[in-house]
Amino acid sequence: MLSVDEALERLLAGGLGMTEAETVLLTDAVGRVPAVRRLVAAHDVPPFANSAMDGFAMLSADGDAPRRMLGESRAGGPGAPRVERGTAVRIMTGAPLPPGADAVVPLEKAREEENTVLVEAAPALGAHVRAAGHDVPAGTSVVLADAPLSAASIGLLAALGRDSIEVHRRPRVAILSTGDELRPAGATLGAGQIHDANGPALAAAVSESGAEPILLDAAPDDPTVIEERIRDGARGADLLIVSGGVSVGRHDLVRTVIERLGSLEFWRIAVQPGKPLAFGYIGERPVVGLPGNPVSALVTFELFVRPMIRRMMGLSGDGRTRVRARVDEALGKDVARRAYLRVSAAAEGDGYRAVSAGGQASSQLLTLASANALLVVPEGLASTEAGGTYEAILLGPVA
Repeated sequence: MLSVDEALERLLAGGLGMTEAETVLLTDAVGRVPAVRRLVAAHDVPPFANSAMDGFAMLSADGDAPRRMLGESRAGGPGAPRVERGTAVRIMTGAPLPPGADAVVPLEKAREEENTVLVEAAPALGAHVRAAGHDVPAGTSVVLADAPLSAASIGLLAALGRDSIEVHRRPRVAILSTGDELRPAGATLGAGQIHDANGPALAAAVSESGAEPILLDAAPDDPTVIEERIRDGARGADLLIVSGGVSVGRHDLVRTVIERLGSLEFWRIAVQPGKPLAFGYIGERPVVGLPGNPVSALVTFELFVRPMIRRMMGLSGDGRTRVRARVDEALGKDVARRAYLRVSAAAEGDGYRAVSAGGQASSQLLTLASANALLVVPEGLASTEAGGTYEAILLGPVA
């Protein structure tokens, strides 16, 4: 069996190419990965000096003397009159600083009486004034984060005057569930049948990873049908994932089909849950065979497929936060495999504490849905040690 690290290295070294760039409107860009990260500001942001407060624009050199009111400056309004010695202009937050003015006195520090402004104290030069370009000066090289675009990044792009951005195309990931027993969610179950949880769950995981899922019709344990579905998936996607049929049972047919259509690189990993994981190619199209048990399918997706998808979008790693968490219970595992146990992690003092989310069987999806982290317990250990500290991969919010 390959170790987790060896398997991931081989998966990521398997000729995964980045998807090409496409231009999208900013309104469609959240969560997309920029293909060009370095931009040059074509103009100052903000493009003019403006007020940080509602108040009065004036000359600081006039000290605390009364000023004669000349008019008003408001955001988007007509140009304000020029401020000279002994005068002031009423100004709103974000409004252009009138010509001649060099300070703003907030409303709370002044009062207006019969067209005269009285101030409590002399304003400092530049008080409450935001200079042109104080956020981004023209000509600045702006480097976007090596991450999916956030709301703040999109706001910055809009402030720079851009209405679109080049991003990596979302990888298309075809998803195939296999098994005679599978019926779609919502269908009436017959004897020995179950609803297909893997298809919808893996489609959601693909979307969460930033890719576009293509959910294929589930295939029965029939090599002809499996081959047809795999061919279809390989033609229309950048990556194909198949759940079920990769172990050693008489009806585990997926590995055989992959070998017949292309090549099989490896199929067993020393990981718990999820030992029977297959990786190969159909032509140049990578295909990953995940275990059929729903927890195994989702955990191995998290560990192996998510980094592959991110690599195709120009991102490194899996994008998950890792912390050290204390465990106060002995959680058993296979001594020969690295385990990823479902836990609930919570902040405690200056660290974290993790408790089991419940049963750890690979068929128990409820505990994975209840967990917010995977506790990583290394090979060579038969269980966690009460009071020991282990790496935890955060999957969701931590209280």
